[in-house]
Amino acid sequence: MRNLKLTAITASLTLLLASCLSTEEKKIKAEEEGNALVSIKSKLLKGAGDALKTDGKEALESASEGLGEAFKGLTSGYDKSINQAKVLSDTTFLKTFEIGRTEKFYNDTTHIKKVTVYLIADKAFDKKLKLKAFDATDREIGRSTVKTKLEEDDAQFIDFEFDNRTPLLQADYFIISHN
Repeated sequence: MRNLKLTAITASLTLLLASCLSTEEKKIKAEEEGNALVSIKSKLLKGAGDALKTDGKEALESASEGLGEAFKGLTSGYDKSINQAKVLSDTTFLKTFEIGRTEKFYNDTTHIKKVTVYLIADKAFDKKLKLKAFDATDREIGRSTVKTKLEEDDAQFIDFEFDNRTPLLQADYFIISHN
């Protein structure tokens, strides 16, 4: 019985030792598994790279377009901001001129306060132009007069300078007229 137990233990140990991998075999198996993982990861990265080549290019183009549109919106919003002057006129004035771009300009350092109006002449003009500033309560808060000479189908920026005490930031709108 004792021999039988020893034989069973010996057989079990032999079987166990035979089924165990040697250190060298373990290294080879680990290397193969590592290579397989690296291969899978590199194929995933290659796929992602290929996708970025096509879809990424399109995505970046789309993002660039979006940024371009946002910038256009920003500049157009700036054009409509506090610096833009709302210049009104009567129908008599509009028979002679078309009003283009307008801008309020004020500089605390130089004390220059002016409104620039781009005028396009439909007829020859050689007279004075007057620009009156009004606040939100329709009260006049300043005025400026400029001698102007324009030929028919001519255009130019006209600078209306205001007294530095004029609260130009409070001007809600302006009315332009000719004498």
